[in-house]
Amino acid sequence: MAQAKRVALITGAASGIGEAAATVFAQRGYQVVGLDLVKRSATASRPPSIVESGVAWRQCDVSVERQVKRVVGEVVGRFGRIDVLVNNAGLVLTKPLTQTLWGEYDRLFGVNVGGQFLMCKYAIPAMRKSKGGAIVNMASVSGHVGSVNNVLYCGTKGAVLALTKALALELAEDRIRVNSISPGYIDTPMLSNDLASQAKLTGVTLDEVVARETAGQLFRRFASPIEVAEAIFFLAGDAASFITGTDLIVDCGCVAK
Repeated sequence: MAQAKRVALITGAASGIGEAAATVFAQRGYQVVGLDLVKRSATASRPPSIVESGVAWRQCDVSVERQVKRVVGEVVGRFGRIDVLVNNAGLVLTKPLTQTLWGEYDRLFGVNVGGQFLMCKYAIPAMRKSKGGAIVNMASVSGHVGSVNNVLYCGTKGAVLALTKALALELAEDRIRVNSISPGYIDTPMLSNDLASQAKLTGVTLDEVVARETAGQLFRRFASPIEVAEAIFFLAGDAASFITGTDLIVDCGCVAK
């Protein structure tokens, strides 16, 4: 009997790092289930690598418990297992703290921290039944260093770093590894929105902001999402079998400075 494919559940999979991760896992033999707030279908306009890979799409707001519970239940019911959970879904808020509304705070923490909590809560029992698994949480360099007008975003990513370490200790006896990734400047729609917000707040052009931030990179470029996806795949796979409770910084030396 052929061995069942390993199943990777990836949130925020419709674009950016999540989309790249879904592609990498699918191309390397995983059954991938991609979750996103945006509804996707087999006829959606997707890059060939995604459409042809057989990624199963599910619409889900990771900050809503009933949706997370339902979707994780559907995945386990259909595929019988969850081997990898990639908690990639996230939001960025570029705004001075004193101008930030409670609703914005609530939404940001609800997705960036609460979404990871809920996905872990409902995926872990399936991993326990399989006697092992890997969780990769999306943190950020913003969890390591401060950033003007990104106070709350930094706070959410600092929380992810702490959550990851504590959960790794909690799940060690279950042979479930828990690690995080801290990307720097990655060429994604989220970064584009962040840079546009920075330009608006500081009164300079978007081109000037992009040029300034690019010049600040040691390699004088932003990363491609695939470069982070490869790091995610490493932490989730057998090559990282002795790694848990750690954070892999993919930032072209940003934190080193």
